[in-house]
Amino acid sequence: MSVPTHEVLIVHPNEMRRNALKSALGAHRVSVVGSQLEAARRMEASVPTLIIAPADNARRFLRHVDRAAPEAVCVFVCARSDQHGLEELVETAAEGHVFSTVDDALTEGELSVRLRDILQLRASTRVSLDAGMRVDFVLRGQPFTAECQDLGHFGAALQVPMDASMAAFLPGTPLDSLTMVRDGRPVLHVDRAYVRHATPIQQGTHAFLRVGISWRPAHPEATSAPPRTLRDAVAVQAALRKALRRELPVWLHSPDSQAAHFRLESATVEPCDERGLLRGRVSPGLPASVGEVVHLSFEMGGQRYRGVTSMLHVGHDGVSLGMPRSLAVENRRGQQRFRPSAHHRFLVHFTSPFSGQRITRAVLDLGARGFAFPIDASCEVLPVGSHLDTTLLLPDGSEVACRVEVRSVEVVPFESRHDQRLRPYRCGVRILDMPRTVRDAIIDAFVSARAPQVRDGAVFRFPDLWRMMEDARYTFHPDHPFGEESRVLPVLEATHERLSRARELGRSLVFTDTHRLLGHVNGLRMYSGTWLVQHLAVMPGFRRSEQISSELTSLAVEVGEAMEDVEFIRYMWRTDNRWPHRLGTWLARVLEGQGLCHLRQFHYLRADLDLEPAMDVAALPAVREAGPEDRRWLESYLRRRGEMVRLLSEDLRADPGAEASLSERFRTAGLHRERRMFVVEGEAGPLALALQDEATPGLSLIEVTNGFNLVVADREDPRAKDAVAALVLRCMTHARERGRHAALGMVDVLDVPVLRELGFVDQGRFSEWTFHRSMVRRWCEAWRSLFERQMPMRRMKQRAPSSVTAAAQNQEAL
Repeated sequence: MSVPTHEVLIVHPNEMRRNALKSALGAHRVSVVGSQLEAARRMEASVPTLIIAPADNARRFLRHVDRAAPEAVCVFVCARSDQHGLEELVETAAEGHVFSTVDDALTEGELSVRLRDILQLRASTRVSLDAGMRVDFVLRGQPFTAECQDLGHFGAALQVPMDASMAAFLPGTPLDSLTMVRDGRPVLHVDRAYVRHATPIQQGTHAFLRVGISWRPAHPEATSAPPRTLRDAVAVQAALRKALRRELPVWLHSPDSQAAHFRLESATVEPCDERGLLRGRVSPGLPASVGEVVHLSFEMGGQRYRGVTSMLHVGHDGVSLGMPRSLAVENRRGQQRFRPSAHHRFLVHFTSPFSGQRITRAVLDLGARGFAFPIDASCEVLPVGSHLDTTLLLPDGSEVACRVEVRSVEVVPFESRHDQRLRPYRCGVRILDMPRTVRDAIIDAFVSARAPQVRDGAVFRFPDLWRMMEDARYTFHPDHPFGEESRVLPVLEATHERLSRARELGRSLVFTDTHRLLGHVNGLRMYSGTWLVQHLAVMPGFRRSEQISSELTSLAVEVGEAMEDVEFIRYMWRTDNRWPHRLGTWLARVLEGQGLCHLRQFHYLRADLDLEPAMDVAALPAVREAGPEDRRWLESYLRRRGEMVRLLSEDLRADPGAEASLSERFRTAGLHRERRMFVVEGEAGPLALALQDEATPGLSLIEVTNGFNLVVADREDPRAKDAVAALVLRCMTHARERGRHAALGMVDVLDVPVLRELGFVDQGRFSEWTFHRSMVRRWCEAWRSLFERQMPMRRMKQRAPSSVTAAAQNQEAL
């Protein structure tokens, strides 16, 4: 069993490098000295377990270490360009000394990761395994089978048959697809491990190779969001202002040494010419003079911003820097992790497949795909790549079995003087086959932790929600008007109850206080991978409505993101509703780009089916049902037009499998969801198509799930207008066949005159924005900043005199 790492001694003549090494080891007790002589004196007073030193005089220094701290692990820092230092280390290793090395040119982040790996290898215990743990791996394309003797969090010792060549297991040799099997079932899998050492062993008549291997912790999955760069001077300045307003740290460092970062204190942005100035105070340790180039970075909203600027003024009163011409933006995290509230506690318990221990732990934090729990590294071993059969105790008291994979094992900061034996680690796992009950419980816990006043709409009676929406003046109900509860409510209530039981298809969120319902929003699986945010209604009350609408909308978006099979988020608004239109268009404009979003505008038209249209149907072209060849044509047509987001988000690919799967999921829940396609044939393929959605009434209160939209291939064709009319009449017939009282069309502005001739009434223009899930973090950040900016303006208007308020309102209307 290894010794816990509590005391770290850093030896380095460069003060900046000493500070960088110390900052990388913030979770440990660190002592720093400037020379090997001081280090020898410090070791006599207090014995360290980890020593970090430069490569100069490594052999002589190791002699002092062997005498004063024989159990300590030594790490030498040496740049690859330091030829003398490398030669010293090679000669030291040739004498039999064991140590680790770190490249002195690593950045602070890379240095922290490298030292963390060394510390974890040092602090992790190892357990001896009984016979029966088979290990399969591939070495240079050849399969091998071995037996595992002992195991740690990041490495193991294998017993390899002696008939294998020792030359094949040289240090650094990769072993691919390493799998450990117990009782015929895999319990650990890593894509690649590396040989650390190989030793021939003779035990009586039995000879074998003892091969020590190690593997790195699994890297977190990279976000699918592509990197982007802010080049507009206004956008760059706005990002910096936002960071400073939130009191986030802004860091500076020299381009020659990224190991030492200096915080810009009391930072302010001042207007000057086009770009502006960044003023503040910085430590004298930053080697900066007028004209010196420095790198700038800060983190905000799960994203890292990096730019390059220069020193314009350096003095006792502070420094002035030019505003960066651009900021590179990188996603630092994907989905959010959260700590469950006191009312949503989770417990995990399982039997370790390696030691046989029965382990029960409280869950530290959760995410949409997994969770983390603590372990004691002094006696418990759960290597990265382990597969565990666990049982989760959910907040409602039920137990659910689920199989998980260990993705990370990390040190938890801990003050060692309380218990020298306890070494807390954080074990992060990913759920391999997510049970529905676990996913629902995690989402409920996320909503509770994020907004305690928000509850699931399933616990409320739909008539109460209906009355709240009526009081909130949610007025756009062309087919479900208020005041006709006896006709409308039974149908809508039945749909609400069925959808509440199938929470992966739809979810309602209600903002409440102790006395009444204050707000409501709904998320609906519009297509197989598209989550529609709809039905936002907030009770009157100016200041509170902003807070409630912001919380509900962002929660609905993040709930959609938490579902692994949701790829796109969509919401729509009426363009004549000024406030939502300003918000929606601003967000779409700010986040537009990279081919990951699509903004569409359409007119919402409704026709009463009791009235027959006055049109000669015989003169119109024939309409037929679409076939597989028409779906292939539609996919090709959308690809040629570059409408990839629409193609993917609306299940318009040639393969109808996604539509069939969605229909089956709704059918299982007792609901209906389907789509029909009608075609008017042209000379060289379809001239126009109608995409007719159909669903159980009430999935969408404005019934966008029961409307149709049109695709016209050639607007210049003389028969295009007749083709549109024929398709519209076919959709009206389809609505009658479904027993509906009205037909709904969501069509382009060019098709509005044709529908009006057929008796349709224009209910107004809508905007619909669809964006990829990889943009959710950016969307949440933009949404939050929008309300941060609007709230002070609203308060100022409320405090302003009436004349000033009136002038501000007139300016806003312009």
